[in-house]
Amino acid sequence: MEMKTVGMVLNPTLGDRVATVARELLAYLEPKGIKVLLLDEHAPLIGANGVSKQVLRKVCDCIFALGGDGTLLSAVQIIAPSGIPVLGINLGGLGFLSELGPEELYAGLERIMAGGFRIEERMLLRGKVERGGETTKEVVCLNDFVVGRGALSRPCRLEVRVDGYLAMRFNGDGIIISTPTGSTAYSFSAGGPVVEPVVTAIVLTPICPHSFMVRPMVVNAGALVQVLLETSVAGFNLTVDGQESIPLFAGDKVLLDCYPRQLKLVRVAQRSFYCVLREKLRIEGLKDFISDKE
Repeated sequence: MEMKTVGMVLNPTLGDRVATVARELLAYLEPKGIKVLLLDEHAPLIGANGVSKQVLRKVCDCIFALGGDGTLLSAVQIIAPSGIPVLGINLGGLGFLSELGPEELYAGLERIMAGGFRIEERMLLRGKVERGGETTKEVVCLNDFVVGRGALSRPCRLEVRVDGYLAMRFNGDGIIISTPTGSTAYSFSAGGPVVEPVVTAIVLTPICPHSFMVRPMVVNAGALVQVLLETSVAGFNLTVDGQESIPLFAGDKVLLDCYPRQLKLVRVAQRSFYCVLREKLRIEGLKDFISDKE
């Protein structure tokens, strides 16, 4: 990967913290002949001029996501159609997807520019809503799509089909449709299985189903998943990676399948998935182990 032009996506809620790191990166990269571009809405944080998402997608060789996992997730809609690699720089909390923290940032960048990196590909999902014969815009997610209720504490009746076959029908708070990457996010909290990212599969995790027999399912990544709202309550939505929300109503059908491109994550550290899992989630019984293997 040759980095001639780098795009930066920032988390503006971090204010001066993210602005300081962005300025430092500019001062570090530009003398090396690397052009740095920022989004229109983020550039004012450091007093610079910005470009549109379309320009960022078209001209950048790599995207730096400065913030946390949410910042990286927000960049997915920009980079998914182009296949541009993304480097997550963690300035926030958990940082499950991010690769470098502030203390290792510049050593990591030196390794990347010297070719000491690898590209890790992650499955993406795409979704759309059918309503009255019309279809909404296509949206893409790295973690999950959530069909769920809003503020009112009333369940909705959902029907879920996989390749046209009835998989489950239940009253509940909704359902999470996640990638293996997203299996350690909301789906994990709702009782879904942890799935290694190299697996190609779709995870269906019901949210508080009012039935003991409705359990999480792992289905073929090539399947078409359909979620029909048989009933709905005010505030029901399709949420995309926690970043975008599309209102849903009774009779709406949500269609989800595998996106034809994969997301490319830039990796520097030689850490296994299981190492990251126990470091980030602090799994009881594993947190005291240091190495991956005996």
